[in-house]
Amino acid sequence: MSKTSVLTDDEIGILLTAAVHAPSMHNTQPWRFEVHGPVVDVLLDRKRLLPSEDPAGRANRIGIGAAVLNLRVAAAMLGRESRIVPDPDPNCPEVMARVFVADRRTPVPGLGSLYGELRARRTYRGPLLDQPIPPRVTGRLDEAAQAERATLRWLDADATSRLGELLRRVDEHDLHDEDRLHERLRWIGGDRSGDGIQESALGPLPTGPAFVRDLSAGSDSSHRSQAVFEDSPAIAVLCTPQEDAAAWLRAGMALERALLVATSYDLAASFLNQVLEHSPSRAAVRELVGGRCWPQMVIRLGYPAQPAHGTARRDWRDSFDRWF
Repeated sequence: MSKTSVLTDDEIGILLTAAVHAPSMHNTQPWRFEVHGPVVDVLLDRKRLLPSEDPAGRANRIGIGAAVLNLRVAAAMLGRESRIVPDPDPNCPEVMARVFVADRRTPVPGLGSLYGELRARRTYRGPLLDQPIPPRVTGRLDEAAQAERATLRWLDADATSRLGELLRRVDEHDLHDEDRLHERLRWIGGDRSGDGIQESALGPLPTGPAFVRDLSAGSDSSHRSQAVFEDSPAIAVLCTPQEDAAAWLRAGMALERALLVATSYDLAASFLNQVLEHSPSRAAVRELVGGRCWPQMVIRLGYPAQPAHGTARRDWRDSFDRWF
C-alpha cells in the first residue's frame, strides 16, 4: 500500500465530521467508525437502538446509510473516489458498511459539490410557504435518489389526502403505546448538547391537523409556540426495489443525497415515518405508491416559513473506536 493510500489524521477528521452530520431517527446517531489504512468501517452502535419504534433496525440502517453518503461526499471533496460494500464480514455483523477510499486525485464531480450543504441541511418541523417546488428541482431530487438506486414517488392530491388519514390513525395509536412514549423520553425534549432532539428543534405546535410529526406528543409541550401549517405540502416517498438490509443502507444514502440537493435549492424537509413504523400502515403506503417497490421514508418538502433549528451532534471522536 502506498503512503498516499493511507488516510491522514486530518482527512479522518474531515471524513468523520461530515459523517456525523447525517440525519437519524430521533437523532440517535447510531454509528461508530474504525479506520484501517484507506478503509473506513461504519458500525452499528447497539447502545443507540430503538427497540420499540424500530424493532427490525430499518431506521438505524437508513441513518447509517446517510452517514456513509456524507463520508463519500467529504472524500469526493478531498479528491478521493470511494466504493461501498454493505455487510462486508459475516463474522462481524456489527459492521454495516465498509468504505474503500481511493488515492487522492482531483475533486470528484457531483458528490464533491454537495460538501458545502452538509452543515446547512437540517430537519425542519415548522410550516411551509404556499410556494410550489419547480419541476426542474423535483427532477434534480429524482436524479439524486436514482444515483443511489432508489426512487422518489411524489404523491398527488388524492394520495396525499389518504396519507393524511393514515397519519392521524397512527398518531392516535402511538399516543397510547407506553413503550414508544417511554423510549422517546430518552431522546426527545428538554435541552440536549450531544444527541437527541432538543425542544427548540421540535418546531411549533400546529393549530389544526397538519402534515408534521409532533415528536413531543404524550409529553408536556406547554412552552412551545403554535402556528398554522400548510394544507397540502409536497410529499415524496423514498422507495427501493428490494426489501433487505442492503436496501435499507442504500435508502439512507439516497435519502441524504436527495436532502443535500434539496438544501442547495433552499428547500426544507421533515419526515412522516410514523406510517412506516407499523406493518399495516406501511403496507397501505406501499399501495399508495403502486405496490411494486418498498417505501423506506416519507418526506415532506417545501420552502420554510420560519428559521430552522439544528439538532446537536456528538464530536466525531466520541464515535471513533480506533485506527490501525
